[in-house]
Amino acid sequence: MSDTEPNYIAPALQRGLAILELFTPQRRVLTLSDMAKALGIGRASAFRLAFTLEHLGYLDRTGSDGKAYRLAPRAMQIGYHYLSGLDCAEVAIPFIDALRDATQISAHMGVRDGTEVVYVYRAHSHMTLSSNIAVGYRLPAHATAMGRILLSGLSDEAIAQLYTGVRLDRFSEATAVTLTSLIQQVATDRARGWTLNRSSFVSGIVAIAAPVRDHRGAVVAAINLSGPSAVMDTPSMLDHLTAKVVDTAAGISRQLGWTVRV
Repeated sequence: MSDTEPNYIAPALQRGLAILELFTPQRRVLTLSDMAKALGIGRASAFRLAFTLEHLGYLDRTGSDGKAYRLAPRAMQIGYHYLSGLDCAEVAIPFIDALRDATQISAHMGVRDGTEVVYVYRAHSHMTLSSNIAVGYRLPAHATAMGRILLSGLSDEAIAQLYTGVRLDRFSEATAVTLTSLIQQVATDRARGWTLNRSSFVSGIVAIAAPVRDHRGAVVAAINLSGPSAVMDTPSMLDHLTAKVVDTAAGISRQLGWTVRV
């Protein structure tokens, strides 16, 4: 705000919101003294603000003497409404572009539609040999890195139901062509949090994928790096690129509200 613009800020509202922001996963309960000290206000002011927030349903009393406060469901509901309205691709694009820039390898984002993965974003690399899969392209989930990591968000039972009556075509020596082998592959992907495919559709191309989660922890998308095996397929490079993909997916997930449950 410039010096010439009128100041329409409401101090009481500003302090009330500041109280809500004091609560963190590490600090779930606060007393009036905690609030007053953090905001540099008196206990009487802190009491009026906390009383108002409690009356409106944003704070609850807690503790044996009822003199401490914690966030009430209504406060968390606002955050959930915001997070549910976020467009996953819009949030992810800067992260995916940064992944491509850091590695000089094509990066993509995909979502699952039934037994297929649909490419929804592509950050293209200028390597001579690189992935040329366009936005909107569909590939079978069981045979692709992004598809398998998307399937990892489902239970074994849900995967079995999804593939009932579906033929699993072979695209490479590593492709699962039975339901049992697919469930085993996905279980491995789920446990380690990423997956790797070599020459699944294009000979000489390697893909590494990791899941993107929403605020509930559900797998809502996947990202990958896809490039020439001559560049990617050495132990040290694979370790480096896998860490990049996993970190990028985690960064997108955090923006969508996901936090690691320990």
